[in-house]
Amino acid sequence: MSKNLSDVFGNYRYNYQRIFSLLYPSKNSTGFTERNLSVNFAHAYEQVNSSAITWFEFQFGEHNNLHYDAIIIDPVNKRLLLIESKRFSKPSKKISGIATDIDRIQRAKSSYLHDFKLRIPDILSYQILGVILADVWTETRTKKQIYDSFVAGTFIPNFLSDSLIKYPSLHNINYYIGDFDNLPYDAPKRDVLQTYHLVSFTWEL
Repeated sequence: MSKNLSDVFGNYRYNYQRIFSLLYPSKNSTGFTERNLSVNFAHAYEQVNSSAITWFEFQFGEHNNLHYDAIIIDPVNKRLLLIESKRFSKPSKKISGIATDIDRIQRAKSSYLHDFKLRIPDILSYQILGVILADVWTETRTKKQIYDSFVAGTFIPNFLSDSLIKYPSLHNINYYIGDFDNLPYDAPKRDVLQTYHLVSFTWEL
């Protein structure tokens, strides 16, 4: 992972750390909405790269019926990030959803490039990165296995082997983990958040 992206993911975790120090965002056991993953990551990216811009729910496709949860355009680093966010609330369903997300991101070059060229000047000079942002509560065996696979850098081969065969570039994955075991003692529901983790990965198309 480039130092720049490493700094971004460090800020991303820190943004959540600051929030959790003051606020427990959900009621009961409903979890945290996916949109917050995209929003907090975009904020973290723009903190490190002040010239970058973000658009959420970026629509595209022949019938304008497809979207990415967010895109970030970084004109200084010549980097375009295509972002999808997932909660591992129902693991098998969400793993299948990530496979679909990867396919949609990968097709940015093969199927949707003409669409993007009309809307993003100089896109051919940009490095295009796929970004999957996710979170997981390790309160079940399956969710713990998912978390452990991110720690070990084996989530793709362990859970998405078909995607790996279809897209060889997925061998060049950078994984990121964000844990919250050092929250202040007076943070709301501090003990509960010990089982909450940010798990993400990036790759270049």
